[in-house]
Amino acid sequence: MSRVLLFVPASDERKLEKVAALQAPAFLLDLEDGVAEGQKGAARALLQRLAPALYAHKPCWVRVNPLDTEHFYADAQAALWPGLLGVNLPKVESALQVQIADWYLGQLERERGLPPGSVRLMATVETAVGVEAAEAIARASRRLECLCFGNADYSRDLGLDWPAPGGEPYPAVTAAKVRLVQASASAGLEAPHDGASADFRDLAALEREAQAAKRLGFGGKHAIHPAQVPVLEAVFRPTQAQVAWAERVLAHHARHPEQGAFQLDGRMVDAPVIARARQILEEARR
Repeated sequence: MSRVLLFVPASDERKLEKVAALQAPAFLLDLEDGVAEGQKGAARALLQRLAPALYAHKPCWVRVNPLDTEHFYADAQAALWPGLLGVNLPKVESALQVQIADWYLGQLERERGLPPGSVRLMATVETAVGVEAAEAIARASRRLECLCFGNADYSRDLGLDWPAPGGEPYPAVTAAKVRLVQASASAGLEAPHDGASADFRDLAALEREAQAAKRLGFGGKHAIHPAQVPVLEAVFRPTQAQVAWAERVLAHHARHPEQGAFQLDGRMVDAPVIARARQILEEARR
């Protein structure tokens, strides 16, 4: 899973055409909140026309409208073509919603000659009901790549301002994010993705938000402007110090496999620490 996903509204032809020249690990082409209600049909038509070229040159996901809207099925039909990485399903509140989306994507894969299960799913949890069901949602489908957290909608659902005044996260929002991290790990999913930051001009605030999400166990964050991408990549990429430490741990372990535990720089190293070192190097390679 990419550490950063850059939102691009699917209704804006100029921005879609710029995707080929933009540098981002992956793109999230948006048919939901970034598209006005009266423009949904036109956005689908535009996406369907440009999708083959976009998918061929850039790693793309598509955020469709929620399953309980009139738009979901038409969105999926417009989005699902060879080369698509996956579909982002928003406002998920139950395992059943994920399973229905999984089934429908499977039908489209068969119709369009795509390998079964090749189109992945991200499920965005952004309500109190969704957070309560996070564990079931995380286990709902083998097609599910990761969970995402919707900061704005979750805050609104709790009657909280977003972003939080002063920049300090609300305890209730932090608790919800922890639920997603635990649910993801328990279900064997990739670490969850944090939602976008409100002010794309304030890169210092973005970095603080991203660091806070990383400390909670999130694996990446959405971007809404190209200027945010390098900041987020730097936060979620293992640091040079982490990589150097991990290499030293594994080098020592390779030289002394008979040692169940050993000390390095005054710290005890045993099986879980060795496993974390391998994790860090794998993340760095990605």
